[in-house]
Amino acid sequence: MQHTTRGLVISIIAVGSLVLGLAYPALADIGDISVGGVWVCRITRGAGGLSLEQRVAKIDRQITEVLSIPGTDRRSLSVSVRPLGRSAAIVVADITVITVTPEDAAGTPVATMELARQWARRLVAGLQRALPSTTFHGF
Repeated sequence: MQHTTRGLVISIIAVGSLVLGLAYPALADIGDISVGGVWVCRITRGAGGLSLEQRVAKIDRQITEVLSIPGTDRRSLSVSVRPLGRSAAIVVADITVITVTPEDAAGTPVATMELARQWARRLVAGLQRALPSTTFHGF
């Protein structure tokens, strides 16, 4: 009888832990950049004289600026990845949204330009979800 009770208690704890684990979504990291429900990238350090928090805030402002371009629901916007010294700039409609630095690529198997292209593809996917009637082209 004692083994049955212990098994029942363990089962209840396991199910409860599973339910509680599913009930609470994972919290985003302070450096996570998302748009339109699509995760674009994770910024892990400051750059260009900005702290991590300032850099993330600047990227968020630039994304908001892109989303606020008048007539974007009826437009075609260009997206490009441009070399910027040792860094790379992700540019949407002549707005530099994200500057990808060599430090961002450190510890990854890709170069800075390739990392910028990866982030740009996810940024475009998010912008397409946020602005479904806008066409994005380039890079």
